[in-house]
Amino acid sequence: MKDQTDRPNRYLKRREAERFWQFQFERDPIKETETFYDKDHGSKELSLAAARKYRDEFFKAAADIGVIDASGQFYIRPLPIQTVPSLRNKSGIVGVSRDARFNKSKSSFEKVWIANYKNDDGENEQKSFTIIGLGEKQALIAAIRFRLTYVRKVLGQLNFAPHKEQVQAHIEELEFLCEYIETLVEDNELFYFLSTLNNPSLTATEKYDFIATRIGQERFRRFVLARWGDCCAVTGATIFLTAGHIKPWSESDDKERLDPNNGLALSPVFDKAFDAGLITFETNGSIRISRRLLRDMQALGISGQERIEGLSVQNEAYLLYHRAHRYRS
Repeated sequence: MKDQTDRPNRYLKRREAERFWQFQFERDPIKETETFYDKDHGSKELSLAAARKYRDEFFKAAADIGVIDASGQFYIRPLPIQTVPSLRNKSGIVGVSRDARFNKSKSSFEKVWIANYKNDDGENEQKSFTIIGLGEKQALIAAIRFRLTYVRKVLGQLNFAPHKEQVQAHIEELEFLCEYIETLVEDNELFYFLSTLNNPSLTATEKYDFIATRIGQERFRRFVLARWGDCCAVTGATIFLTAGHIKPWSESDDKERLDPNNGLALSPVFDKAFDAGLITFETNGSIRISRRLLRDMQALGISGQERIEGLSVQNEAYLLYHRAHRYRS
């Protein structure tokens, strides 16, 4: 880093009227401002010395985390790992692909899911998982988990905070994707998901967006269930739960669709009735029942005395929408 003696007041400004020195550095994504008043440091000269000391420590910290080059110029190093699909990506999953290659004996081709990584020498490597041996679902999960292990290792080697945040977000995407694929037990659901990933007519971006939607739904489900203690918000039941939207998915914006406050964990009967607008809930959590449900409510196990405890202010904002636009009085 350059010695500051050639420009001793670099990035420092004097505000004579207010009697302070100001250090100011603003280059994306780093923005830093600090003021040093004469009255706090004893004199104009001492406040300047404090400002210079702060500036130099700031430069040193920036150099230590690798965002400053040898000449003293700030820069952002390229991310050392891919976190969004490249132009060559065909699966929509970053660092994971599907291919056909010779088996170990070179006697025939076999279909595999592949995880990309770099070895200790920084050379590109691949780890393959055979579909014929593991099945399509488990081979894909194994490839994603292998990639996860590698990405976590990369994360542990990073010092630059914006890079760490970006890689951590990539890790969470892969973790939620694994959890989502694990939930696909119905043949039709699994077939639809895998056939979308394997569809050659879709671009990597389209597949990535498709996966992001599924990850978002899985994240929403997990957070909503956790919010309600993995129990039905009405009955307290712990099985057959649905994490449903209060304000419907089709009527919500992107933020509302993934907001756990826009969700209730409900048993099947209450979930279906709520979704159909045949029941809703008041501000105090008590149930409101549509006249259209009165004839069948007893047979369905709905007494009319049910209530939800622990509704938040955020929940209530969404319930207000449900009562106004979804409830069929």
